[in-house]
Parts: sequence; structure tokens; C-alpha cells
Amino acid sequence: MKKSITEKKILSMISTAVDNLEVDVWDKIVNSKASNLEEINFSPAELPKQTRMFVPGRIASIVAAFIFMIIGIYAFLRISGIISGINLNPNMHASPFLAVAEYDNKLFFQNFKDESKLYCMDLDENKIKKISDDSVANFTIDNGDIYYIDMADGKIVMLKTDGTNRKVLEKTNATWNIAVFEDWIYYSSNDGIFRIKNDGSNMEKISNVYAHTLHVYNGNVYFSSSNENDEGLYKAELDGKNTVKIYDRTVYYFDIYKNNIYFYNTDDNCFLYKITTDGNNIEKVRSNGRDIWISTGEFDIFNGEIYFTHERLLENQNYLYKMSLDNGDLVKLVQIEATTIKVFGQHIYLYHPSYNGRLYRLNVSENTLEKIIF
Repeated sequence: MKKSITEKKILSMISTAVDNLEVDVWDKIVNSKASNLEEINFSPAELPKQTRMFVPGRIASIVAAFIFMIIGIYAFLRISGIISGINLNPNMHASPFLAVAEYDNKLFFQNFKDESKLYCMDLDENKIKKISDDSVANFTIDNGDIYYIDMADGKIVMLKTDGTNRKVLEKTNATWNIAVFEDWIYYSSNDGIFRIKNDGSNMEKISNVYAHTLHVYNGNVYFSSSNENDEGLYKAELDGKNTVKIYDRTVYYFDIYKNNIYFYNTDDNCFLYKITTDGNNIEKVRSNGRDIWISTGEFDIFNGEIYFTHERLLENQNYLYKMSLDNGDLVKLVQIEATTIKVFGQHIYLYHPSYNGRLYRLNVSENTLEKIIF
């Protein structure tokens, strides 16, 4: 059996220059004892308790500060992408992100085993086929059409979900974010945020900010940035007019639910926060009075619930949780590591670089975890 390893050990690997490790976390998953839904008391950072009889108060404070410093360094490296680029295994894809979407009982995904080309799997028959020869940076599906960013040249490409009617929007030069609203396509580029009609006409620049995350919600565009001098969370009209900064600190990934923007706060140990879409109220999100630590920086919101993974440090194990955003109820689902979490109905898709291209799916109603991409 291959040696299991978690991301939190990477800091020590850096200092000792350990390379080319064999990583496979599937053994941990199949050996997990977590088989049923379980109500839990959640501790955001389960650090070893300081025992007064062995450690004087002053030393205990220093030790605690050191531990939180290490957590802060780990969170910075994890979020900034430094960790994801380390060569843990020469056969694995280094990116922590996997573009995946479920539509019309089919699963669409980047296939890292074939240069990130776009594939489709029928969920009834489990038949897989390639629907594009382009390497895909990201994609979205809207009303039966796929919109993806060609990794080779940044062009946005449209095609039907069966792979037909391919159309290239030649004016575009996208990098990462892509969102569709009505007949407009919004996307981020190295020199700002743009929108273009889905027929390729009327390209407009709506912001000079380099966006980390981009959402179109309730008639407005919301985007975040971590770039120096631009860092913050922004709100703008659909044409980019009346842009306002509603939060002036670094925000990476965020999502929106019921006029609240949820994000992990890098200025507060990556705890979960929410801010109203008008920016007038910001608060820490808690469950039963306890802070929520988004240790991987990845989460997804679906139907009023947030899904995220959390590492229990004393156990050296990662678990997937869901929490109601309306009443704070928290449930532990299954033991697994994930840097991509995408929820579609009863299915949660989970990916981690050490899976070597594999993709896992959790059926929430049955609480069964299965490997669907080998």
C-alpha cells in the first residue's frame, strides 16, 4: 500500500527538500470508519491543548503563537497556489482545481489524463467520450451550451453538450473566470474583466481589476481580487458602471446566497465570514457558537447548505462537512481530502491532486462514496 500523505506535511517537506513522493489517498478513504451521517461538535482548529502542569504560562503562549504562525504560513501557501505546484508525484496533475459540471444526467469534466481536454460521461451507462480536442482551463454550461476557455490561446469556445456546433469567439482572451448571463458572457483576462455577446459581438471592458473570482448575481457583477492596490471585493452593474468596493481586504474565492457573500477570511486564519451584497454588514459565520475554519480554502454552496473539508489535526484526517446557512446545523459526511468540491443535487464531486486524475462522487441521500473516473 502506498504511503498516505496530507498537505499539512508539505511545509516540512519543503524544509527537507523531499521530492518525488508516492501519494495515494484512496487507501485512507476506503479504510475510513465514517460510514453514516453524524451530528458533531465542530472545532475549527483542533490544536493540541497546552497542559499547565508541564508548560508554564509564558511558554504555553509562545508555543500557541508558534502553532498559529505555522497554520498561517500553511494557509498562505495553500491559497496562493505554492503548495499545489510542488511535485508530490510525477504522475499527478498539480492543479488543485478540476472543472466539472453535471447537466442533463451527464457529467462534464477536464480529463487530466488527456491534457485537460473536455470529456463527458453518461451517468446512466457510465460511458465516457471526448467532446473536444481543446485543453480546457475552465467551463460553464448554460441552456444546453458549453462555454469553455481554450488553454492554448485564451479563446472562448461555444459548443453543444454533444460536442457539435463548435464556435470560437475570436476577440476573446480569457484566463480563468467565465460566467453566462442571458446573452452575455463575462470573463476575466490579464488586463481586466470583459463581457461579450454570445454571437461574438459587442465586446466591452467593464473593469481594470484582475479578478480572482467572478459571479453574476441578481442583476450585478461581483468580483474579488488579491492583487496589490486592487485587493478587495467589488460590486458593479452589469455594464461595469457604478463599481464600488464593498470590502477592502484580500478575498480569493467567494460564493453568494440570499444576498450574503461567503468567503474565507485570510486576515482571520481562514475562518468563514459573510458580508451583505451592499457591504453594510460583515460577520463571522458560526455553528453552535464555534468558528468555521475553511482549512483548504475550498467550499461550495448549494440549496442553502455549504460544503467544505476540514482537517482534524490530532487525527491527521480530513472530513467533508455540510452546514445549513440558515440555522448553522453542522453534519460530518465522510472522511476524504478535496481541493475541488462541486455540488449538483444529491451528488457531490470531490477532487484532490493526489488522486492522479481520479474523481469521486458522494451520494448525499445514501452517504455512499464511489470512484467514478479512474
